[in-house]
Amino acid sequence: MWAFLFRRVRLFVVAAILLPVVASLARRLAERLEKDGPTRVSRGLHLIEGTAYRARSVLR
Repeated sequence: MWAFLFRRVRLFVVAAILLPVVASLARRLAERLEKDGPTRVSRGLHLIEGTAYRARSVLR
């Protein structure tokens, strides 16, 4: 029973705290890289941002 409780707490921490931080950092880095136009790295960072937001919405 305790293992399930701790698993849920860890999942909550990831969903509530870590995913929004990762998404916002990826967005900021992508915007800085896109001053001259989109690059492969900036598109990858936008992909990470979108994936983090989708994962958070699924975990809600």
